[in-house]
Amino acid sequence: MNWQDILIDAAATDTGMRRSNNQDSHAIVRAKTVEAWKKRGHVFMVADGMGAHAVGELASKLACDNIPHNFAKLKVDSTAEALTKAYREVANIIHAKATANKDFQGMGTTCSTLVLGPGGALIAHVGDSRVYRIRGGTIEQLTFDHSLVWELIRRNHLPPEHAKKAVPRNVITRSLGPDPNIEVDIEGPHPVEAGDVYLLCSDGLSGPVEDPELGAFAAHFHPEVAGRYLLHLANLRGGHDNITVMVVRVGPWEDPDDPNASVLTAADAGDAGKGKKGFSLAGLMNAFQRKPAPEPAEEHIYRTAPCAIDDALLNRIAEDLRQAQAAAVEQAWPIDWAALTELQLRAKQARASGDPRKALRQLGEMIVRLGVAGRLHRKERGPIGAH
Repeated sequence: MNWQDILIDAAATDTGMRRSNNQDSHAIVRAKTVEAWKKRGHVFMVADGMGAHAVGELASKLACDNIPHNFAKLKVDSTAEALTKAYREVANIIHAKATANKDFQGMGTTCSTLVLGPGGALIAHVGDSRVYRIRGGTIEQLTFDHSLVWELIRRNHLPPEHAKKAVPRNVITRSLGPDPNIEVDIEGPHPVEAGDVYLLCSDGLSGPVEDPELGAFAAHFHPEVAGRYLLHLANLRGGHDNITVMVVRVGPWEDPDDPNASVLTAADAGDAGKGKKGFSLAGLMNAFQRKPAPEPAEEHIYRTAPCAIDDALLNRIAEDLRQAQAAAVEQAWPIDWAALTELQLRAKQARASGDPRKALRQLGEMIVRLGVAGRLHRKERGPIGAH
């Protein structure tokens, strides 16, 4: 693998604006030794549970607690085989619980896992949570949605523009739990390049936020900042479902706005790692640089979109903010209007001076302020709807 020395990650999750509990789970499991990394790599995972009475929450937690553990412990040489077996072991656990207790009927979870190791990027996937890669100004979806919409499109029963309108998008065709012998999609291993950014998310994010927007934020901001902006943007657009986002950046990060926040060296990555934001791979690369890399698999890229920060994207975000501000005035959200107005002015100045990234940064800060205020207002009133 031709990796840089640094790996930076961050994750965020939220119940959304209409749910009373969070049925999403996520896990980041870094290998602690060279030997462990060589065997299994670093594991990043998002799961979205389903089922009444909080059983979905239990299902997704079982997946995120057990799959990384079982994956690491299995005495199987093949990473793909070990991942598949770990998935099926958890599917059996969930299935057994649902069979033994009628209150657990319908219990299940999606699960999307990214493994970054000596062989590259390997993905295991069940359900409609997603794994994306952002590279060279393009966002690429590396997983196939196991949903009724995508199945109808794949089988040419309906064109995409009709299927999305005619079929509920939240009907999934595959999950961990109902079938103990579940088929697990394995993608990769794919070559990893310095500057690659991976984004994992539940459909609570990929539903309201378009792929070009996901890519623009993830590509141009530190993973922690990008995740924060995206989570609050999903909430401002209704927050109809639980939201989980995980961003993983390969290689150094140079912050144009704050050099002190940059992660440029192994030492910086070590300091960041204390807060689970970075990790040095220099020693690992040196340990294995003479070993031949596994043959990369054919890449299956299911959807792509350009993700530059252009006028169309900035205008769309600005319109979202205009609507959110109107709601904030009407409903008396608790917000610092002077600070919000200053951010809006800076965004306009940045656009006028031809700095779209800075403009998006100011809009992102507005998204966070309005998102937090909206959540506080919603907390006082209580969530809308129920599972």
